[in-house]
Amino acid sequence: MNILNFGFIFFLLFSFSLYGQSPVNWNFEFRDKGDKIEVIATASMQKNWNIYSQHTEDNGPIPTGFYIGEELVVFQENSKAIKHLDPLFEVNVIKFKENASFSYIYQKGAKKEIKGYVTFMACNDEKCLPPSDVPFNFTW
Repeated sequence: MNILNFGFIFFLLFSFSLYGQSPVNWNFEFRDKGDKIEVIATASMQKNWNIYSQHTEDNGPIPTGFYIGEELVVFQENSKAIKHLDPLFEVNVIKFKENASFSYIYQKGAKKEIKGYVTFMACNDEKCLPPSDVPFNFTW
């Protein structure tokens, strides 16, 4: 294999690995509150990236959505949000920069597990990535 072929293969592998990295990292905590579980979801965004509120205008970005099972549930938004007219979407948006914290109180039942996922869209000032799903689960 000559150096040009090796360089081309390295470039392809490097490009694919960069493409697969999300500018948003999610962390999930579960706090036992007796007959309830508090689910805390925290998103950390790379510089210049943001995610959107669960409450967005039509024709805007994909809102962040939390699902337990297949049911969409509304989490409390605990971080300061920014509301403004977004030039990418030309509508008012509510977004979070740097980090965002969400929480939800789940009532325990006969089932001893919470399984779900968050769907979100990440954008910067120039582009948006396709929506992504990040799963979470907790057993007690």
